[in-house]
Amino acid sequence: MSRWLVTQGSNQFNVDGLADLKKMARSGELKSGDMIQPPGASDWMYAAEVPQLAALLVDEDDDDLGASSGGSGKVLGIVLGAVALVAGGAALYFLQELPLGNEVLIGEGGLKYTEMVVTDEGVSLLQEPEERARTGQAVQKDDTLELLAKRGDFYKARTDSGAEGWIREDQVIAVYQLGGESVREEFDPLYNPDRYVNVANAQWMQLPEQENEGEVITVFQFLLRNQSDFDMTDLVLVATIKDGKNAELDRIEIPVEGVIPLQSGTMVGTLQPEEDDEDGERRLLTHTEFEKISADDPDMMLRYSEGVEVAMDDKDFTNATIDILQLRAVPNDQATEILSSR
Repeated sequence: MSRWLVTQGSNQFNVDGLADLKKMARSGELKSGDMIQPPGASDWMYAAEVPQLAALLVDEDDDDLGASSGGSGKVLGIVLGAVALVAGGAALYFLQELPLGNEVLIGEGGLKYTEMVVTDEGVSLLQEPEERARTGQAVQKDDTLELLAKRGDFYKARTDSGAEGWIREDQVIAVYQLGGESVREEFDPLYNPDRYVNVANAQWMQLPEQENEGEVITVFQFLLRNQSDFDMTDLVLVATIKDGKNAELDRIEIPVEGVIPLQSGTMVGTLQPEEDDEDGERRLLTHTEFEKISADDPDMMLRYSEGVEVAMDDKDFTNATIDILQLRAVPNDQATEILSSR
């Protein structure tokens, strides 16, 4: 089983997992300037640069050491200042491997920014993004998973064998978090897409019941704004329906096809089925997606309307909100590039 390596001065030892590192940080056995090598990696990083450890570290001698590039530079200066006291070529080689704060993690066998490493024992992928969901494929600590999407506190992931499921975000460490500060900033939208997309100018209205064959149809109109440098897709919205006393009556999940372009915004609309398609269903599309599929079929515009049409069970609600439930950032070439190979 692969382990995390820790170097404290001239002492180097193995630690079984992130949970044990956290215990060491809390007890003071692990310091900000200690060097850590994650499983499968060949480069080293400071303990303070591991996000899961940074808040737990307490240094009596230097409270200013941190995960930022400034903190790393200070630690590096201390270490380099001590190099005159260290003899031997091996020590000099080790110092040359110290991170400066802007390196990427280089993994044995190759790691990608779209991958995560399992940090807990006894973990299985879940069939739904819920704590009590049925379990699926078991995964081992230090297994590598491919990131597929995020919903709430769960990541959708795929194993090397192709099994897919959901895993809590605190049961993995994302590869991008092990890079320098600039790497973490650049690739954060891959793992936290919901921080970068918001719903703006939202409003809703009910369509007349008689015009919809008895259905109670509510139309939500809004703009989706994407503030990241990644296109976003696999969008699932949730409509929350409440009464006059703010009591929740219903929650309706709304999958939407298409892309929210990077550093841009898009409306969402409804495409009705063709009149002779008795089994056809409404398609909910971003305006970007509709423009793409209707380019060769101008008549499609006659079946398209702005806003998301949702059939409601309760027509007596007085308040409705629309929020983002699930998203996936589309990785660019740099994010999917293998950083190292055997």
